[in-house]
Amino acid sequence: MKRADIIATRALPLLAMLAAGPGHAQEHVEVFQLSTQQVRGAHGATVHYVDGIERVTKALSAGLPASPQQAAALARERFAALSGADRQGIEAGARALDLATRYRLTKVPAIVFDQRAVVYGVPDVEAARTTYRAWRARGY
Repeated sequence: MKRADIIATRALPLLAMLAAGPGHAQEHVEVFQLSTQQVRGAHGATVHYVDGIERVTKALSAGLPASPQQAAALARERFAALSGADRQGIEAGARALDLATRYRLTKVPAIVFDQRAVVYGVPDVEAARTTYRAWRARGY
């Protein structure tokens, strides 16, 4: 293959993206939701469960004795015995809450586009994307 052919092959995807216009470029999509919520079309998006920490702490707190000393001891034992998946859930939940705070999100589900716009209450990424693209088309 000639050098000119290689350059043309690499440039075609970029040219196609530019020709499609700004409304058709692939957006960076983040979905913020509770573990009990269903958001359709989230493939390709980063999904954040804002109740990750709450789910784990609820399990750690279940059935604790009334005595504060006994409850604290049992909670420490349970925490020490957390699985790797539970620990990852806590970390992911903390990251989700941190991002939600940075974005100043007020409710879920929330779908954030390009770290600059949010669509609330829409449980479908494609429907939210349509709203976002209409907003962008108006010059925002």
